[in-house]
Amino acid sequence: MEICVYYEKINEDSIRIKRVYSSNPFVDIPEYIDGYKVCEIGNYCFSKKEVDLSQAILNLDIPASYHECSGSDVESVKLPSTIQKLGDYAFYNCRKLKELSLPSGLSSIGSDVFMNCLRLNHIYYDCFVMDITFLKQILTQITWDIEIHFLDGSIFYPEYNGGYDEVGPAHIFALNIEGEGFRMRQCFKDGRIDFDGYDACFEKLCAEESDACIFHVAILRFMMGSKQYNSYLRAHDLTSYLHSYKDVCVMVEKLIDEKCMDQNDLVRLISNEKDLEKRTILMELKNTYFSQSSSYSFEDF
Repeated sequence: MEICVYYEKINEDSIRIKRVYSSNPFVDIPEYIDGYKVCEIGNYCFSKKEVDLSQAILNLDIPASYHECSGSDVESVKLPSTIQKLGDYAFYNCRKLKELSLPSGLSSIGSDVFMNCLRLNHIYYDCFVMDITFLKQILTQITWDIEIHFLDGSIFYPEYNGGYDEVGPAHIFALNIEGEGFRMRQCFKDGRIDFDGYDACFEKLCAEESDACIFHVAILRFMMGSKQYNSYLRAHDLTSYLHSYKDVCVMVEKLIDEKCMDQNDLVRLISNEKDLEKRTILMELKNTYFSQSSSYSFEDF
């Protein structure tokens, strides 16, 4: 889908996007516009706040069916591999933004880039989970639940609450943090995720967070091959949470292989599954792994 943009030149080869126009709220920005490499997203680019476009260049005439992709009119943004910087308040007040795709080459981020983007729960990072990334700096600006999807796995960071409490008469304040999600966001070494540190947070997480949050952390780490979470998954009923995952069938197969799901769990999951395609695959898995039992037909449910 073609988009219209206002941009300004950074140098003779690259540009900064200042405003985007499209026919729908799903934006896919190309690597090159008018022959220039797209390297930056400008300040307030996707915000409703007015941006000075008097010196900017418009790449195409804006069709009547297009609208400004800002504020509540943007739900998904895919940034190209050429992007290196996100400007200040780039997504400020994008209250319907749900997902964002980031390139591995991102190396700079401005102030309050994601302020009030409380529905942004999925970031797709174009790199592998053990690569050096800019993720720690990104996470400092996101306090709510966020799932980071890499090319080879996903990791979940729960929300946390933070504020300053006055602890002295001379307006001395101390930072008060509630939620293990903050400590999990600090688990990085030399730009890479420190999974030993992240996993060490799990015990305290179990004492503080909801079952759904705990399961989300556990199942994603389990799918990445961590054995630490097997005992937790074996000890808890999984069926009420698994339905929300798109790749539930892949998860179920691995859970059975690791003895974290038995036949009774699978039968309950099948009986509650509304999606016909998923239900069919799950029944095939049951017949494959628990062949001694009679197979089910659709009429059994």
